[in-house]
Amino acid sequence: MLDYVEEGDSKAEPLLLVHGFPDHWFGWRHQIKFLAKLGYRVIVVDCLGYGQTDAPMELHKYGMKSVCADLAGLLDALQIPKVTLIGHDWGGALVWRFGLWFPHRLHGIIRLTTKPSTPIDTSSSLCTPFNPPTTQYRSLEEITKIVPEFEYQLNLADPGTVARMDEKAKQFLDSIMDAGNMNQEDLDYMLEQYRIHGFRGPLNYYKTTRINYDDEIGLRNTIDLPCWIVVAENDPYLRPRMARKMKNFMPQLKMTTIVSGHFLMTEKPDEVNALLKQCLDDLLVRRSKASL
Repeated sequence: MLDYVEEGDSKAEPLLLVHGFPDHWFGWRHQIKFLAKLGYRVIVVDCLGYGQTDAPMELHKYGMKSVCADLAGLLDALQIPKVTLIGHDWGGALVWRFGLWFPHRLHGIIRLTTKPSTPIDTSSSLCTPFNPPTTQYRSLEEITKIVPEFEYQLNLADPGTVARMDEKAKQFLDSIMDAGNMNQEDLDYMLEQYRIHGFRGPLNYYKTTRINYDDEIGLRNTIDLPCWIVVAENDPYLRPRMARKMKNFMPQLKMTTIVSGHFLMTEKPDEVNALLKQCLDDLLVRRSKASL
């Protein structure tokens, strides 16, 4: 079961917002009412392992294909045939991959072209660049040698880290308080949510490198559709330069930059909201033109 919060008219065009680590749905708190006031039905999920969502023991259930299937199941339960997706951090990676596995469920966000004749949809992501399926497996250790900014992931994937973070959850969340622009009330809420399942589920995402590779063997690597990425200029983990090659795989990509760190939705909420409106308006225009 996936837990979620919802705001806006239930008959309006739906948006599904997908968070990253360590946010929970709460990472989108400054965007929810804003997007609802624009006239959207806003659904914000707690991903597998977070908050009141289930946290199964099986590692393969945290692979991107499996989590995307969970998101499709949520749409089924809500009787939503097509949706617009917006993601950040791990959620950004997931919304790109959702288009790989469930292109027929997309109306406004992320569409990976699997057949030249399929309809054009649109996509959007905050910070997280699109990386196409690879033809050669690389372990997380090998990946961090190529992308040193990801070295922190080795610690998060270490089996002993879960117990350490469960024991020192407050200290960990305190360390990101300033970066995430959280007040004490926000911190208390996050701690309450992590007391439900601890860090085991959220950290499992960092252990799925092999699972994700195996799931994506044979998939094509281009996305020829209108899409957006918003990159944060001062993000120490997902640096803007990581998105430079996306044009090679996504010829209709549009990109914009915000002066912010990694947690841009809470660091610069007003600017992010304005950018989201800009992106959504543009995607609607391009979608309308494609249907003519």
